[in-house]
Amino acid sequence: MIDLSDYKPLRKSRNYLIYQHPEVEGALLKVRVDEPVRSHFLPRYAEWRYGNLRQWNREANEYLAALNRGCPEIERLAQFMGYAPTSAGPAIVVEKLTGPDGDLAPTLHSERVALAKDHAGRERLHAELMELFDDLESGRIIVGDMGFENIVRAQERGGKLTVIDGVGERVLFPLSLVSETAFRKSIDRRRQRMSSGFGLMKT
Repeated sequence: MIDLSDYKPLRKSRNYLIYQHPEVEGALLKVRVDEPVRSHFLPRYAEWRYGNLRQWNREANEYLAALNRGCPEIERLAQFMGYAPTSAGPAIVVEKLTGPDGDLAPTLHSERVALAKDHAGRERLHAELMELFDDLESGRIIVGDMGFENIVRAQERGGKLTVIDGVGERVLFPLSLVSETAFRKSIDRRRQRMSSGFGLMKT
């Protein structure tokens, strides 16, 4: 077990406490801290077997599928590096992505907020986000929970926007796995939802 009692989280999100891995400089430990929410009277298999960690199962499966296809677009995802028991609870081990200052990479949310009064800057940032979606679509990488907080600008990717959380479909029978049409509709819904957060007029 990895002892984190002497470590402070580098960042806290709605779902995670994020720690530097004590033994691997280029890795992070993400410890799940949110309480599980049961939405079904009879728990689904994944809910019964994995509990609040079932999202990790989906993420690992999607990363593995992209790895199997050998698609270059996998570079748009933070590398999945496994799991580990820690003194703070179960953790998923992921690649550490950083900004120019060496700290954790800035989120798309923080960049969008900083450009609140810069229309041209928001247009450029929006174009970069659409390029990310283009790559995800080209690599047929399924994203289930895409948000401004789980996309970062990573120096390890040459400053490109990179997904750090939320890959994999959340539904029990994901049509997007077997249907090209369903996959593209899923990507398009996320494009439109996140585009609306930039407050830009459509052209």
